[in-house]
Amino acid sequence: MNNQPSVNEQSMILIALVQGFSLLLLHQAIELDFWPHHSPHWLFAFYSIAFIGPTLLLLSIDRNNVTRLLKFAAPFVLLSGLLGYYAGFQATPIEHVSYDTVLFGFINAMVLATFLALFFINMFSNQQDINYKSAFILSWRNTLTLALSLLFTLVTWGILMLWAELFRAIEIDFFRDLFTERWFYYPVLALANGFGVVIFRRFSNVIDTIVKLLQALFTFLLVLLVFVAIIFLFTLPFSGLEPLWDSGGSALVLWLQALILFFVNAVYQYDANSRPYPVWIQRFILIGIVLLPVFSAISFYGLYLRVDQYGWSLSRCWAFVVWAILALFSVGYAKNIIQLRDHWLQKLSSINIAMSLVLLVVMLLVNSPLLDFRKVTVKSQLNRLSSEQVTINEFDYSYFKRHLARPGYLALEQMKQDYSESHPEVVTRIESLYRNMDEGVTYQQFTAKITDLSGQVPEAVLKKAYSVYSEWGFYSFDNTIQFYILETDMDGNGQSDYILFQHQNHDNLSYTLFYAENDIWQNLPTHSANTNCDTCTFEAALESIKAQEFSTKQTRWKDLLIGDLELKME
Repeated sequence: MNNQPSVNEQSMILIALVQGFSLLLLHQAIELDFWPHHSPHWLFAFYSIAFIGPTLLLLSIDRNNVTRLLKFAAPFVLLSGLLGYYAGFQATPIEHVSYDTVLFGFINAMVLATFLALFFINMFSNQQDINYKSAFILSWRNTLTLALSLLFTLVTWGILMLWAELFRAIEIDFFRDLFTERWFYYPVLALANGFGVVIFRRFSNVIDTIVKLLQALFTFLLVLLVFVAIIFLFTLPFSGLEPLWDSGGSALVLWLQALILFFVNAVYQYDANSRPYPVWIQRFILIGIVLLPVFSAISFYGLYLRVDQYGWSLSRCWAFVVWAILALFSVGYAKNIIQLRDHWLQKLSSINIAMSLVLLVVMLLVNSPLLDFRKVTVKSQLNRLSSEQVTINEFDYSYFKRHLARPGYLALEQMKQDYSESHPEVVTRIESLYRNMDEGVTYQQFTAKITDLSGQVPEAVLKKAYSVYSEWGFYSFDNTIQFYILETDMDGNGQSDYILFQHQNHDNLSYTLFYAENDIWQNLPTHSANTNCDTCTFEAALESIKAQEFSTKQTRWKDLLIGDLELKME
């Protein structure tokens, strides 16, 4: 076992400390509200550099490769900062677009891109030829080193908190206050992470032993996965594909395919002569791998149906990227097995290296203007609207606001201009998405969402309705697609009553009855419409309301009056 330090440990500790103070400064900018807090493009760029730069150095630096490492790592870190700048710009204007709409996808893509870039940078900086054996060993070492270091950092944090709470229990709050101060725990935890990387890199042979142990476990799991996959394929002709689509089957199929590919690589690793199974099990595994393109065809069909029916969305864009990557792996592996049979592992390394480069490029592109899924989604959904595949009332404005960041915001602003005259209610709906909940809803905003189906509703009724919804705090106003008000005589007294229907997102329909009593407008409590009967649908009910196609039904039982006691039979 190699216990001698192979890296410049002092430099690594310094790098970790610089990372800690950099993250502290960025956190303080957010907490204390100074630049670049209100400039998310700069904030994303600086965070990208602060996380990715030191991580690359900590996992790669060596006494003999510092100059070459900086030569290859610096361009990638700079590129990461530029991509962070673009991603952050999509979170502007900051007063209308949340970080969350951009952050999750950006982080996931950049983590995977950094992981893939890491072993290429390692090999270049150490003047090694690109080969799958080195890439495999480095990728597992880097993954487990970082994971164990983060676990060590978490344990360190737990010990500090235990120490603080012990002293707080005896009413000495100094340590409690000290350990919960950001200026203290940011550099301390960064140092703990750096020290963990130093320790685990020093014992790289232990990491390799853990990989061998995992390989033994995965050997069993791969057989189980292939068995499940084959049984699943044989049952599909009997069950059909409809139940699969109804339960989100495309994602499940992709997960199964991804797990099989992962375990294949974990079991066979980089050895072209690897024979971890008896011959008959080996043949069984090869059959399962050859069938993987069938899973690609099934998932493609399911995803295609979704896109054809509902257009592109962020999740469907990502699903197609995942599908394409898995399909390329699957077809490549199946082709090798068909051509080379038991010698198929000879080409495994070339496929994996090529696909690693493809995946790296794709992960970088999805955070760039060249392949921005938010713009793709905006264009797709607007095309569906213009081609009347979806109506102006059915259009999902809130999705644009919640998920599509700046492209969604700009699209909604353009729609306000385009529909201001023909559909003024669209302007109101969009403005309500961006309004401050504390500001409430004005009478004009409320009535702009009401479609009068009766010709002329008395203003006193509208004011009463506004008063009722004001008392409720307009909690459901932002989720309301449209109000419809209908004139009828519900109690048969010859006077007009009015029913206000509220069409909300997710096809919810509620209604409130307004009636005059002694020339004062009253209302009955709001009810939710039951459109789940066997012979009616929500869409049909809504269309009948718009067309004023309705009738009233006399209830079976009358009320029973016993003196002043009134018994209601309904």
